[in-house]
Amino acid sequence: MKRICVFLALALLVSVCLFAQTAQELRLGGVPVSGNLNSGSEIWYSVRAASNGFLIIETTSDMDTYLEAYDDRRNLIMENDDGGEGLNARIEMYVTAGRTYLFKLRGYSSHATGPYRIWASADSDPPTATELRLGTERQVYLSEGARNWYSVRTTAPGYIVVETFGHEIDTYMYLYDSQYNLLMQDDDGGSALNARIEILAEPNQTFFFVVRGFNSSASGPYGILANYEPIPPDTERNTERARAVTLRLGEALPVFFRAINESRWYRYEVTRQNTVFVVQTRGSLDTTLLLYDSWGSLIAEDSYSGDYPNSLINQRLNPGTYFIEVRTYTNGAGVTGRCTLHAEIR
Repeated sequence: MKRICVFLALALLVSVCLFAQTAQELRLGGVPVSGNLNSGSEIWYSVRAASNGFLIIETTSDMDTYLEAYDDRRNLIMENDDGGEGLNARIEMYVTAGRTYLFKLRGYSSHATGPYRIWASADSDPPTATELRLGTERQVYLSEGARNWYSVRTTAPGYIVVETFGHEIDTYMYLYDSQYNLLMQDDDGGSALNARIEILAEPNQTFFFVVRGFNSSASGPYGILANYEPIPPDTERNTERARAVTLRLGEALPVFFRAINESRWYRYEVTRQNTVFVVQTRGSLDTTLLLYDSWGSLIAEDSYSGDYPNSLINQRLNPGTYFIEVRTYTNGAGVTGRCTLHAEIR
């Protein structure tokens, strides 16, 4: 078994190295590379970081381009659709000196075809971030193509919520940790076209928030506000079915995920035949709902039927005890956060 594992590891390493060799190299600060994208095709590029700092990859084209960034083991780091000029893609990410990064270019749709140019540039200087005071809204002007940096430092455990306000521009927000690792990003999570990000934070952490326009031509005034919300005491610990909490119809029940890959369990007693039971989550956390009968058999599961990014189950049930499990929908990457759970019968 040990020999097999070593062989598989070596095979993976060789395949990654061969793949990196097929990717065309982009030189930092060099002449833009021209190419032609065929229908349904993907073109790969590689960049070797000369120093720690921000790497910028962008395209110019009449097409709607899409970029994905990977590390040297083909783990997806981030992706972008219209962060550049017009419908062009643009990725800005923090990189480590000596590492090679891979970028996949494709059309937003499989039918996109045409010529394009792509280039790489770097900025080794750390960004200057404006500190946000909790509870105080700032009025800011976003220049065309600019990215405004902000910092928030925590003093106690709780939720940090940062959101933009205004109707002049469509804002987009990124969240980085103190080492400039991208944690999450949001487009329209706030009201109207505003961005909103919330994160469960521990004491003495520093986070960076970056605000840009949805596309590089956006400019105008906006407001930005950071708030802190303490974590309520957890008296239920309903992280397993044996500790399921009874659902009360018509109430917005807060659901907190304090640990990665944690589940929260609830129960409801159906007393009438052919009862239409509806349960859903609300909030900015991407969730999955699962409905079980009293024997633990799965009846229904949903990750997308509610208002994005929420889930919703609409199920006709007969009398009996039913259990509802709430999870975060993470594609394999554990997250923490919160939402509310709503139930009704029809």
